[in-house]
Amino acid sequence: MAAHMRERWGSGRGFLLATLGSAVGLGNVWRFSYVAGENGGGAFLLVYLVMVFLVGVPLLLGEFALGRSTQRESAAAFETLAPASRWRHLGLLGVIVAGLILAYYAVIAGWVLKYLSLHLMGSTQEFAAAGFANAFRGFIAHPLEPIAWQFTVMALTVAVVTGGVERGIEAVSKLLMPALGLLLLALAIHSVTLPGFWQGVAFLLQPDWRALTRPQVYLAALGQAFFSMGLAMGVMVTYGSYVAPQRRLPRAAVTIAIGDTLFAIVAGLVIFPAVFSFGLDPAQGPALAFVVLPEVFAQMKGGAWVGAAFFVLLAIAALTSAVSLLEVAVAFAMHRFGWSRKRASLGLGALIFVLGVPASLGFGPWAGLTGIGGRGILDVMDFVAANILLPLNGLLIAVFLGWVWRRRDALAACDLPSSRLGRFWYFSVRYTVPLLVAVVLVRSAWTG
Repeated sequence: MAAHMRERWGSGRGFLLATLGSAVGLGNVWRFSYVAGENGGGAFLLVYLVMVFLVGVPLLLGEFALGRSTQRESAAAFETLAPASRWRHLGLLGVIVAGLILAYYAVIAGWVLKYLSLHLMGSTQEFAAAGFANAFRGFIAHPLEPIAWQFTVMALTVAVVTGGVERGIEAVSKLLMPALGLLLLALAIHSVTLPGFWQGVAFLLQPDWRALTRPQVYLAALGQAFFSMGLAMGVMVTYGSYVAPQRRLPRAAVTIAIGDTLFAIVAGLVIFPAVFSFGLDPAQGPALAFVVLPEVFAQMKGGAWVGAAFFVLLAIAALTSAVSLLEVAVAFAMHRFGWSRKRASLGLGALIFVLGVPASLGFGPWAGLTGIGGRGILDVMDFVAANILLPLNGLLIAVFLGWVWRRRDALAACDLPSSRLGRFWYFSVRYTVPLLVAVVLVRSAWTG
């Protein structure tokens, strides 16, 4: 698509809300909470914050700059800047990672819609009678029902993306993101009334320093930063390509990083006080949102509306992020193959749905298929995407920003020419980011 015909965000507010909607997703609520629970709570949060601001913000700004300066989607952006070198293929990795993540992300988002429907229809007693753990295992082991909910998620995602940048993605983000913030605020206020509030706060904000000796905490924090902020998956390059030249990028990058991080922390302050109030274990892994919390809601005064609000929150977060992931592949197909937006959305939406079916069947008919460390299909996809491909791609993008892209051009594209902040950013992507990411990856691989 020619640069003069490229779609654009209708406003700066729309750009911020859409990008924040991309970053704020299941990764901030479902994934952040269980990863923090498994990795020491406050210790994990401390490492996570370091990763966000030393690695996440410089990369986020760099990805925005790549997209806006070239006015191209992820794959084409690198081809434009390095047409004669092997670096031209780098952006394609982001497109592949986005598709991989969306394939299994839609499965989990389908679980969210299922639980939302149970709460809205007042049917949670059926799960309570069977025992929440047994009911959840029975649901995800069903050969067809989870796939039907996965299909619903993909259908909603395709519908939004087909509407385009301004009338689809931006319009939906302007509607859903304020609602998301209000719901989170209401749930946070409610959590203050719970008897385990301060215990939950201590778990999340008071580090267990012994946890910092475990290498997996650093890998988990790094992977979570990439996953939560939408880095190294082509999203921020693609969204940056819809930004008008006059928009300032540094402020936008910092605002989005702070907003995304605050959302995850507040979500943790909603979840952990509830868990501790009823004597349950926060280190429950992925089942935290689908087994532990429904059990909490069933015991909680006013738990019916709290549970419904929580799963509405999760559903909105899931949809805004799914939209951004599909947009990466759609923008690629529109540019590379000349497809219409409708054709690209429908065709790639169908393909990604099919690729996600094994992740759904991995809890039922294909439960015996395991991979890395005995993980099931969905867990293998998540581990490879979040803990290997995202940090690896982020490392390569940082090397490109700091060593391949000409310094003067990179700083100008980031709106940081001849400034102390510009020198700090350039030093970060040239040295700090690659070193941190490489050390974490190598140390984690060395220790297994």
